[in-house]
Amino acid sequence: MKNPNGLRWVAGAGTSGKVYITRVFNYGTLEEWRQMRKRFTPGKIRAALERPVRGQWTRRAKRFAEVLFKIRMSEEAVISYDA
Repeated sequence: MKNPNGLRWVAGAGTSGKVYITRVFNYGTLEEWRQMRKRFTPGKIRAALERPVRGQWTRRAKRFAEVLFKIRMSEEAVISYDA
């Protein structure tokens, strides 16, 4: 999605729901959050969090999702820069 400070992330017609939800948690603006909530049910969002995309979550987004949805996500979901 585009924001006034430049391109932060991109979602197209082929972007899966799980990836879209992950990107909104990681980089989303308030408007993107609103769009996500209109597009996906709470159950669909929760399902994406319960089985997160491996290695795509920032620590901050992971903690936020865990608090907001009262779940525990695997540490494997967190982005790792180690080889």
